[in-house]
Amino acid sequence: MSDLRLASTSKYFDFGGGDDHVVLDGDRVVGRIVRLPQPPKGRPWFWVITAADKTPSVRNKGHAATCEEAMADFKARWLA
Repeated sequence: MSDLRLASTSKYFDFGGGDDHVVLDGDRVVGRIVRLPQPPKGRPWFWVITAADKTPSVRNKGHAATCEEAMADFKARWLA
């Protein structure tokens, strides 16, 4: 089972603020969850899987109402 957790994007890259997170699987960055400044109505959180070993797919990204929902959506797709 994957050990997914969030960490501040700024810890890993030279950008990011309080609402910008990388998704880690162990110590490896596998995605990002960020609150968008101009989001779709009611779904400000954007999530995306960025791991190179995952087959690219339009299903590897999405929008959510909360950060927690974005993480749950990310995890469901990650484990699919």
